[in-house]
Amino acid sequence: MSKFAFLINSPPDNPGPVANNLEYARNLDEAGHEVTVYFDGQATQWIPEAEENPDGVVHEYYVEAKDRGLIAGACGYCAAFFEIDDTIDQAGIALDGGTREDADGPGDHHGPDVAHLVAEGYQLINVG
Repeated sequence: MSKFAFLINSPPDNPGPVANNLEYARNLDEAGHEVTVYFDGQATQWIPEAEENPDGVVHEYYVEAKDRGLIAGACGYCAAFFEIDDTIDQAGIALDGGTREDADGPGDHHGPDVAHLVAEGYQLINVG
């Protein structure tokens, strides 16, 4: 079977790519493939939205992906920039990368480490 890493970057005003790709991740998981999902950039804002809005378009897909253990993390640097890192941490989603202090200054502390994912055999699917 194959390995896939979904890197979701879709902004909060564009739910289609997020919902669709969480569904694709589930389909691949059901077919026996190894799947992991990361929220990066503006997409980190989807986690609080999906956690707090059960009527939202993304909620159902997010909850299923989370329950299946497909969500590997969110960029800590980006979550800190949007000041939602504490909320994401409380949701039980790992923060990968920088901290709130890093968000105020220069640095390259974004997560996930895509080079490591490729070295582990994952095919990257960038959703933006």
